[in-house]
Amino acid sequence: MLLAARSAVALHRLLDTVPALSGDDRITRLFTLVPGSDFGVDVLAAVEAVGGRLVPWSEACARSYDLILTASPKGDLRLLRGRHVLLPHGAGYNKSIPGEGSDPDSASGLDPAFLLRADDGTGAAPAPVALHAVAHPDQVARIAAADRRAAGRAKVVGDPTLDRLLASRPLRERYRAALGTGARRLLMLVSTWGPESLLRRFPELPARLAARLPQDEYQLALVVHPNEHSLLGTYDLTERLAPALDAGLVLAGPHEEWASVLIAADALVTDHGSTALYYCATEDRPVVGVHQNGAELIPGSPMHTLLDRIPRLAAPDTAPAAVEEALRAYRPGTGREAAGTAFAQQGRALRLLRTELYALLGLTPPART
Repeated sequence: MLLAARSAVALHRLLDTVPALSGDDRITRLFTLVPGSDFGVDVLAAVEAVGGRLVPWSEACARSYDLILTASPKGDLRLLRGRHVLLPHGAGYNKSIPGEGSDPDSASGLDPAFLLRADDGTGAAPAPVALHAVAHPDQVARIAAADRRAAGRAKVVGDPTLDRLLASRPLRERYRAALGTGARRLLMLVSTWGPESLLRRFPELPARLAARLPQDEYQLALVVHPNEHSLLGTYDLTERLAPALDAGLVLAGPHEEWASVLIAADALVTDHGSTALYYCATEDRPVVGVHQNGAELIPGSPMHTLLDRIPRLAAPDTAPAAVEEALRAYRPGTGREAAGTAFAQQGRALRLLRTELYALLGLTPPART
């Protein structure tokens, strides 16, 4: 089995999925870096961190595999020989990325040029996508609107990353103790990647909140999209955030740490990135938006629905009174309702994926004790 990733965030998604096949010594798990992404640099470090065997791309293309797992349809995946399984990448289809693919209006991951993976004249056959795993029935409809052939291979299996979060809820107090939160209110900022992200639009926001919120009442944490970690590097990112970090800001790591902070948080301030939907699906706690217009957010998407219904921190205003007023204005149930349009089969993703993957492999799953 080959796990093919072109970015760290895609690799993290794959790592959330492979427990569906754990305990089976008939399966050899290999990794490869799909070339062509500006955010691929951290894939190698992440594979090394988990102790994975990395296969060079040229070698990966020269071999055949019983199963190829990916969490992004982009890149030269058609060069990899074997049954392809495309797994969830984020909470649905919420953003379009200007300059990506052949259709500037399509959601990221839904461009027909990626879904079809057509022959580009090199002699490589189109990649046979055996399973397009999604988290909600609405996502099947979105795929069908882009390409009906791809929709015929789509199945709703849930989201393994969400299930990891749900399973972590009993550890909330342990996470808060590790963070040193105590009786304070943990306010979590989340920033996606790109020019419309929180950190690009409002780079001063973390430092201002860290300086102005009473430190005996609030603890501030920031989760930054893995693409920004890859683009800037940890050193440059921490230097940019130095004033906020000096004032007590907690900067979460991009794989396991962000999930721990999300479970521990009492409230969330978000841009248009889908991390907020995971937060809302996990707990019904206050969420406040800072996203202002822009061309990336897809109208009618789950994230658009959420941002349309939650309070907004204007400007954004960093005065403690304004933050507290926005948090109080959140209506309980609003976030859960929006998250319900992104996630189905909650708590069942690994079990459903296990069934589908073993069927593709033609193997009987090993008994679990």
